[in-house]
Amino acid sequence: MATSRHSEPDDRRDEGLELSLGDGFARTRISVEQLWTRQIGLGGNLTQDQLEAGLHDQRSLGTYDHDVLAQALNEQLMDQGYVNHPVSYSDRG
Repeated sequence: MATSRHSEPDDRRDEGLELSLGDGFARTRISVEQLWTRQIGLGGNLTQDQLEAGLHDQRSLGTYDHDVLAQALNEQLMDQGYVNHPVSYSDRG
């Protein structure tokens, strides 16, 4: 079975990554609905439509919402083998 570049171990272990929310989401193996559920579990309060618009830069997210999504994405990506919280939090620019 062919694999994408993003699923290769060397790519996943790049400690220099500082991904945007959208780029981080593109590397996960979860749906928007799964991410929405995860952000609710972390204390987020975005609707699924707001979350999706934020991922695609169609909606500006506040610091709290951005950081909750970043945490949810980072947890997923770390489960997939990425290291060092690859999705940037709001204070890391």
